[in-house]
Amino acid sequence: MLNNPDIKNQLRVTNTIYYSLITGLLLFFIVVMVFIQDNDTTAGKELDNIFTFLVPIFGLMMMFISRMIYNQMILKFDSAANLLQKIAHYRTAKIVSWAMIEGACFFALVATMLTSNYLYVAVYIFLIGYFFLMRPSKESLVRDMRLNSEESDLILES
Repeated sequence: MLNNPDIKNQLRVTNTIYYSLITGLLLFFIVVMVFIQDNDTTAGKELDNIFTFLVPIFGLMMMFISRMIYNQMILKFDSAANLLQKIAHYRTAKIVSWAMIEGACFFALVATMLTSNYLYVAVYIFLIGYFFLMRPSKESLVRDMRLNSEESDLILES
């Protein structure tokens, strides 16, 4: 049977990946804010007309698509697998969904950098809020992977 340090280590890896991604997004946000402080706002007007619709629509699409793909990946997993395989599959599904939201965040920040339009920062903040809601937890692992009571106890106790 699995021991507690193996499970703790697997959960720690998932959390480390999540916090690394969030840190990268926040650092890139700071860099973008520093760079656009003295930008000429007339330079990207044509791009701004395109991005005004594209950035929010892309952000919303990535939110829905990431959730849909996450659910499909979770449903397709074999429930007879061992607990470490379930944790690894949960992590993989989370990484795929995080990557989609992260891409939309980067797109919003690049649009902000190119056009100096702070509307895209609002889209970024909305997406980063959603990213915070997608934080991995023991409870979501138990719920999403439909763990049995023995596996649930092992996860929640670790």
